[in-house]
Amino acid sequence: MQVLGRSAGGIARHVAFVAGALDGYHGLDVEVAGPSDLPVPMPPRTVALEIPGGVRGHWTAVRDLEGLLARRSYDVVHAHGLRAGIDASVAARRRGLPALVTVHNLVRPEMGGQPRALVLARAEPLLVRLATHVFAVSDEIAARLRHAAPGLAHKVELLHLGVGPPPAVTRSRAEVRAELRVAPGAPLVVSVARLRPQKDLGTLVRAVAALPADVHLALVGEGPLASQLRALAGDLGVSERVRLLGWRDDVADLVAAADVFCLSSVWEGVPLAAQEAIQLGTPVVATRVGGMAELVEDGVSGFLVPPGRPGDLANALASVVRDPAAAVRLAGAARRGLERNFSTDRMLARLREAYS
Repeated sequence: MQVLGRSAGGIARHVAFVAGALDGYHGLDVEVAGPSDLPVPMPPRTVALEIPGGVRGHWTAVRDLEGLLARRSYDVVHAHGLRAGIDASVAARRRGLPALVTVHNLVRPEMGGQPRALVLARAEPLLVRLATHVFAVSDEIAARLRHAAPGLAHKVELLHLGVGPPPAVTRSRAEVRAELRVAPGAPLVVSVARLRPQKDLGTLVRAVAALPADVHLALVGEGPLASQLRALAGDLGVSERVRLLGWRDDVADLVAAADVFCLSSVWEGVPLAAQEAIQLGTPVVATRVGGMAELVEDGVSGFLVPPGRPGDLANALASVVRDPAAAVRLAGAARRGLERNFSTDRMLARLREAYS
């Protein structure tokens, strides 16, 4: 049983891919337990399960999970995320089952304020103690978890997530640019991100405002900062060059039509959006946070800059959009690195081994 809580998309897409790839493989039967309103389609064999908030929510989730495990003949539980991992590990222990947990993100003070982050940080060593084995998706996450529970560091394993097949592109570059009202030769920057403080999209808007007037930015995603970002673009005089597109089901088309994909986040795990941009052959410029340095080598397969510095971000973007030949070299190097270090076959083989 794969278990996940509420997901903005990346974790849900990963779980859906793993379930689809492994179900039926050499006798494996894979089912998913998670919220009924996840933002991506899940496999048919998905059981509705809520991982609610609050202390009482833990016991509700554990009770519901334990009931699921009792009613169905599961042999292994694999949970995704800190909260789901703790609840699933408790329920699995009560049923005498092994619990594997993949940790996709670290706890940060920005995640609901300092008091909540302090509570959640204490949950990291608890998770390592409760779980049978923990997979960390980046070097940073693995190091943090090993430090949180030094006596149990052997239970933490780095396992880069395979990105799966490239997303399908359904429209031409020219068609996408025509929709966005971007001239054929004008540089287009695309970012796919939740409109939340973590993504620091204000820094990206400021960076684009510092670039020549023919550079356009398309922001794909929803969130509470949409009106604030529109106001910022207006204040900077770039409303005509910055488009907030909201939720889209043609993200691959937009990214493939871009001259550069950009993330300006203040923290990340290993963002799936950046991996998919690399698959699509779009050069990546991002902040040096989380696992980005495991995806992109600065100056070799993309550009990484410190977070919160629009000037540095603008310079990196300019280096890509003004040198098409360099952009092609960067994109090719990034794709080779992704295939080498984020092998889907290697990830699936390791999960099959762990389950058995």
